[in-house]
Amino acid sequence: MVKKTNRHLKIIKASIVLFLLASGTFFLSSCKKDDDKDDNNGNTLGTISWPSQWVLVTDRDSENYNYIYSNNSQILYKGGVPKSYSIKSLTEEKDCYFQFSPVAGAGNNVFVIRSYQNQDHWWGVYKTNSPFGDEEWYLGIDEDDDFPDTDEKRFILHFMPNQDGKNTIVIESYSKRGYYLEFLGHTFSGNGLSFVQYDKPEKATHFKMLKPEGASIGK
Repeated sequence: MVKKTNRHLKIIKASIVLFLLASGTFFLSSCKKDDDKDDNNGNTLGTISWPSQWVLVTDRDSENYNYIYSNNSQILYKGGVPKSYSIKSLTEEKDCYFQFSPVAGAGNNVFVIRSYQNQDHWWGVYKTNSPFGDEEWYLGIDEDDDFPDTDEKRFILHFMPNQDGKNTIVIESYSKRGYYLEFLGHTFSGNGLSFVQYDKPEKATHFKMLKPEGASIGK
């Protein structure tokens, strides 16, 4: 009787140990998944090799995109293109393919952005004033042979959930925190892009990140 009792106790103890080990493994696995998701901003950031290039677009309507392009002036502009149009052709016709490079030692998700076609043309955030004297912050271009080291040429990328299977970002000014890139005109051009203040990045415009691959701009 004593032997049977001891055997039962050993079985129970072994079962408890196995249960605790299994629970601990599950807990650690869950924590790791959560950590990976946070580190990669929705499992996106960790899958990209840097520097990387994209055309940035938003939905204008069901058949057309807005996209960002440069015409070698001091500001960047908003263009429109059918979703059925070849993105490869678009990048050959317009300066709309931009390279994103991380800034070492500047914090998480801080990047500089430049034209892939004209690699000495860097994005920057600059100030002007409306006719009424109100400050306006707009997206401009600065020409420089060297890698930028000033805050106005740095941007914080907020990776958002994918849209239509595409990586998606919100772009925040590094020098003007809390201001995010929008397709909103300014004093220099009604077709330009401005930075607008929001209390959180989710409220700002989400840009889809497209590559010049596939048959159409939407693929």
